[in-house]
Amino acid sequence: MQWQQELIVCGAGFAAGLMNALAGGGTMVTFPVLLWAGLGAMDANMTSTVALFPGMPLSAWSFRNHLGKLSQWLKVLAPVALLGGLAGGALLLWLGAELFDWIVPWLLLLATMLLLANDFITRWLRRRVGPQAEPGELKPWAVVMLGAVAVYGGYFGAGIGIMMLATLGLLGLRDINQMNALKVILALLMNLAAVVWFTVRGQVEWHWAYWMMGGSIAGYLAGSHLAMRIPGVWVRGIAALIGLGICVQLFVKQLRGG
Repeated sequence: MQWQQELIVCGAGFAAGLMNALAGGGTMVTFPVLLWAGLGAMDANMTSTVALFPGMPLSAWSFRNHLGKLSQWLKVLAPVALLGGLAGGALLLWLGAELFDWIVPWLLLLATMLLLANDFITRWLRRRVGPQAEPGELKPWAVVMLGAVAVYGGYFGAGIGIMMLATLGLLGLRDINQMNALKVILALLMNLAAVVWFTVRGQVEWHWAYWMMGGSIAGYLAGSHLAMRIPGVWVRGIAALIGLGICVQLFVKQLRGG
């Protein structure tokens, strides 16, 4: 019955918002649930992106005091994030559903591996330098690298948080709080560009998006209160298991020819 599907989609939005507020990986829940609801892979990806977006400003606001002396970086990288997210969204629609159906298991596998590597990468970043180091000069090649990450974020986006965190570490940032603040704000901007593009092009399944959106906002709010009580590794472990499960299912479907 449709009302049961709607409740499940809403519940998936809540779980995803909760996961994103705690540790990330919410797309690992919303994407397969939207597939189960009958959406194609590309429509599920776009609808999930739109549905999870309203909770992102809540996360960005919570990091507003951690930017420190990164305002110059943000002035350069904000338009890069916007244009990269827009380019990724446009690329998704231009390349079409057939290619996305083929590549999505590999993207999910990449996102799952990033989730599993999150703690290792974070520990490595914390060991590199002390928390009081000043941010260095932003190099042109760094802008190109983050632009490529932004394109991925607009195209699919699962695992984008840890991908950006690792990239910022490679670019020379030292303070993990500053890195998280910049990561959240740039992710917000690249998703904003993709959401606007998907909406303008009329590619969003709004019936499911509204149900999932309501659940995700409640999940983000609940997660902000539980952030210090639930270990992030548990959340990422659950997301990784879901991701691996849906990867296997999609790879088997490909091998069987649809």
